Amino acid sequence: MAGTVMTAAVPAWAGEEPLYQPAPAWVAEATLPEVKSGPPVLVLDDQQRIDQGRLWSYTDRAIRIDNPQMMTALGTLQAGWLPDKGDLIVHRVAILRDGQQIDLLEGGSRFEVLRRERRLEQRMLDGAFTATMSIPGMRVGDVLRVSYSVTKSDQVLDEEVQTMSPLLGDPFQAKFARVRYSWPGDATVQWRAGQGAEVREFKLDDSFSAVEVMLPLPKAPDMPDDAPVRYRMPALLQAGTFADWAEVSRVMAPHYGTEGAIAPGSPVAAEVRKIEQAHQGKIERAVAALRLVQDEIAYLMNGLNGGNYKPQAPAETWEFRYGDCKAKSLLLLAMLRELGIEAEAVLVASQTGDGVPGMLPMAGVFDHVIVRATIDGTDYWLDGTTSGASMATVMVVPPFHHALPLRMDGADLMPLAPRPQQALDVDSRVTLDQRAGLDVPQLFEGEWTVAGGVAGILRGLIGQGTEEQLRDVARAFVAEQMGDVQVFDTAITFDPDTNTARVQAKGLMTSAWKWERGRGKRGFDLPTAGFTFQPDRTRAAWRDIPVAIDGPYSARAAVTALLPDGSDAYRIEGKSAIDETIASIQLHRNATLDRNTLTIVDSTRWPGGEISPDVARTERSKATRFGSTELNLVAPATVPRRSDLANMTDRRRYAPIEAAYQTLIEADPEDTDAIRNRLTFRLGTYDRLGALEDINAIIEREPSAEHYLQRSYIHAQLARMDEALSDAEAAWELAPNIAATGQRAELLRYFDRAEESIGLLQEQGGNADEQRTLSLQIGDLEAQLGRKEEGLARIDEMLTQRPGDPDLMNAKCWYQAIWNYRTEDMLETCTQAVESANWSPAALDSRAMAYHRLGRNADALKDLEAALAANPDLSAALLMRGVVKRELGDQSGRDDIRKALFMSPAIERAYKLYGIKLN
Repeated sequence: MAGTVMTAAVPAWAGEEPLYQPAPAWVAEATLPEVKSGPPVLVLDDQQRIDQGRLWSYTDRAIRIDNPQMMTALGTLQAGWLPDKGDLIVHRVAILRDGQQIDLLEGGSRFEVLRRERRLEQRMLDGAFTATMSIPGMRVGDVLRVSYSVTKSDQVLDEEVQTMSPLLGDPFQAKFARVRYSWPGDATVQWRAGQGAEVREFKLDDSFSAVEVMLPLPKAPDMPDDAPVRYRMPALLQAGTFADWAEVSRVMAPHYGTEGAIAPGSPVAAEVRKIEQAHQGKIERAVAALRLVQDEIAYLMNGLNGGNYKPQAPAETWEFRYGDCKAKSLLLLAMLRELGIEAEAVLVASQTGDGVPGMLPMAGVFDHVIVRATIDGTDYWLDGTTSGASMATVMVVPPFHHALPLRMDGADLMPLAPRPQQALDVDSRVTLDQRAGLDVPQLFEGEWTVAGGVAGILRGLIGQGTEEQLRDVARAFVAEQMGDVQVFDTAITFDPDTNTARVQAKGLMTSAWKWERGRGKRGFDLPTAGFTFQPDRTRAAWRDIPVAIDGPYSARAAVTALLPDGSDAYRIEGKSAIDETIASIQLHRNATLDRNTLTIVDSTRWPGGEISPDVARTERSKATRFGSTELNLVAPATVPRRSDLANMTDRRRYAPIEAAYQTLIEADPEDTDAIRNRLTFRLGTYDRLGALEDINAIIEREPSAEHYLQRSYIHAQLARMDEALSDAEAAWELAPNIAATGQRAELLRYFDRAEESIGLLQEQGGNADEQRTLSLQIGDLEAQLGRKEEGLARIDEMLTQRPGDPDLMNAKCWYQAIWNYRTEDMLETCTQAVESANWSPAALDSRAMAYHRLGRNADALKDLEAALAANPDLSAALLMRGVVKRELGDQSGRDDIRKALFMSPAIERAYKLYGIKLN
């Protein structure tokens, strides 16, 4: 179904070309306000007349062109109408400038008719025409005034007329704005206005009645986001000639009669016989008929020649193999009745069904048709426009709230009461293989079984899309379920018996483990994750507002996490078992930990519907007592890490990850993303030769400054200083930015060219933050050249501009400590840096260096232990811990030094400059 303003049948009014006529005499023309300042909308006037089965809608707009953007936006007028139902009648197109009116119609301007379907991409053929006119000579400061009418007479509604208009409210502003409806005084017309509207009821003359609302309305009261739709609907003015819902039902019912719709021996009759022979029970036959309509009839809304309300015949629908909700429902209805199943067509509002009872009775409040079948006393709501029908999903009650049965003797609205959902929308099984380590990419293998509409979409792709397209769909599906993933193996299959689709995938994803002071923790994205029920009804005006419940929707996830061995026990944090129903939402979980294997089965069911305010208050208290559904797995402090020396020197545990990356790369050798991801993995696991192989391959395909700088860093770690400098210079040639300049300068200092480094940095521009970074690097080079006072003065100068800045305080502490300069006040500076930085690992590392310079190695060791507890990958702190331990007589310090140099070989060069002895 389509349209919100529909009318009765008077075909003689229809026309395919715009007419140019004065406004009808019944129109009360709005006077243009004399004061032109204020809001740009000077006139917004909508007047509608109901008379003799026809709706005449008059529109008048006057808008001041305040800027070039408005001139562009309003430079082309558009007006639409349905030629099979009425006319477009243009009354005025004029520009008002300096008190003069320029009549564009008198000057010969005319609308051009576009005969195109604007909504064809939504599979809608509504027969609408659009007329456009470019406004010649319009200027900023002009007032554009346009007046036109559209007439409508619907062929289907049996002389009934209906209309509705939005009532704009604050913050919309206009000098003059109104909506007016009028009709013959002896006509039976009902009207209804939305909340906040002040309606003036009056007589236009002895023979016509009218209602009028001046706009804008006051700002609508705030409503909670979880209020049912009826509380959040925009204000409307409605009018119509239907007496009640029963009359709407009676008027529409004749178009859904099925007597004789399936001729004996016809193709549709043959399909009915097949269903009878293949299925015994009525519900099985109903599902089979529904699947046939869903799968064999493509969706196409046909609104031509009254088709916005009138369905095409079942035989035509089957022959054409397309139809909209009306056509599909009538075909399904005819088949069900032929099968001896009690059924009827019903109108529903797909988006605003909750608000239908509060609206004026009219067909225009509905936008969809489905079928209600009654089998063994149970109602089944069957929608031929969706997909995925099965015995498991047929019990689902769609979230339309209310339906209007179409019966020859009329019917009232009936509720669609939610009921427990039998089928799962998504049933997933995922294995996370983290045995290579918690701080490296994890392998995963997943399988998702989907029902309903998603299954229908995936079924349509199988056999039609290419293998590459199916892979892309599978990757997108998995990414939606799991986040950022790299998929290297996929499959999509369909089970016709259950009408479900299955997506299977293998791949890699970033580790979800978070680390704090050396302890790892990770959460899981489960169906129950994030569940809360905290409806806000604290305002007095909200206390009696029910709470809308999402759904119907249900999901289950079975997750298995395979964990590294060789450590103490893992620990579950949070609720490992849940069996609760809160606010009609069912929550279930069972999580078990068996040594190094975690198994979770988690599910939720959201029924839809709403709960009363009293029940909501009780359920909110229950939800508060229940607490959080968060589930975390906590790793022991002894869990293997990639920075463990054993893992750095023996890469066998990473073989499955390397194999996965190789598969990704071989699948598309020209795609550098997979190579880049492996490069990141190899650098993170200290495989610099492997990383060099990857960055070489990337540069061969994409020689950028960023990639040359990355290779320069790798060469420097491998002590290939000539190659490192060459790459830094190549990067600088491509992009002489602060990163390239800084890398060149840093490398030149090891070629006894520190003075040249200073010159490069002094020539480099940048913003304030970048200039501070450059100044710190220059100071460091000055210290290397023996000008330590100059370097320290730079930092002090920056601190005068940003006193107490934690980063600058730490920079000063580090400078004094590494260059062993002005040690008399060094410790005070360093302690201030630690405290202002909230004991950050970097600040603790700097103060540890200061303690070491002062011969207080025991204090240095405390700071280093604290820094490494927070960040075990801080190679500089690890190196100094080794040095301090060794000087305290602890020979395990040699292992720390060895490990630190394995993590970052380049720091050996830097620490030699500082005079730190490593051997």
